[in-house]
Amino acid sequence: MKKRVEQLALANEELVRMKAQEKFSATGRIARTIAHEVRNPLTNINLATDQLKADFLDKNEDAVFLFEMIARNSQRINLLISELLQSTKFAELHVAPISMKNLLDETLFVAADRVQLTGTVINKQFDDENILVSADKDRMKIALLNLIVNALEAMQESVIKILTIEAKIIDNKCLVIISDTGKGMNEEELSKLFEPYFTNKQNGNGLGLTNTQNIILNHKGEIHVKSEMGVGTTFTLTLNLIN
Repeated sequence: MKKRVEQLALANEELVRMKAQEKFSATGRIARTIAHEVRNPLTNINLATDQLKADFLDKNEDAVFLFEMIARNSQRINLLISELLQSTKFAELHVAPISMKNLLDETLFVAADRVQLTGTVINKQFDDENILVSADKDRMKIALLNLIVNALEAMQESVIKILTIEAKIIDNKCLVIISDTGKGMNEEELSKLFEPYFTNKQNGNGLGLTNTQNIILNHKGEIHVKSEMGVGTTFTLTLNLIN
């Protein structure tokens, strides 16, 4: 019975992983379709605007302001599309052996000002300081920084602000666990967490965690999240070790 339960647990984990990858692939397909459908008319708008400039620019003082407004918003739309595509497509990686401890320390150094300003206590727990993974250092640092910044922002209103970062080896895999004592998330928020443009931040664009998931999946890794309202959130990254 115990063996059967373990088999079912492994099968469930594999199903969750496959669903995450399938959902991400579907998101990428939708993003590419949206980009195509938006950029085509946007190009026509820009071409028509350029043509109108010659007819109206010298005859109407208000035309300068209006044409500049069109140009700015066109550039903004194009930038949003580029960011969406970047966060949902697999990119070429430049992988090399990396010390996970060093990578986490470097990422925390980048976030040091935010940590100090928020009065957050950092709790580092590295079971093995010589954990090596094969990764694109720059992109993996972006993924880790997104998670750390999210954790810090989630604890803005918390009385106790503790950011726990763990690195350990389990079943010949590298596990990086990032936990906060923030406000937590409900089931609806968790279900939409990695979707493009989903955000609870006032000034966020909702692509940070989408990009983070992209980077982890691109490294043939996994990312899971657990959260409880009023308690905090935990992200767990599973990456391949270099033996």
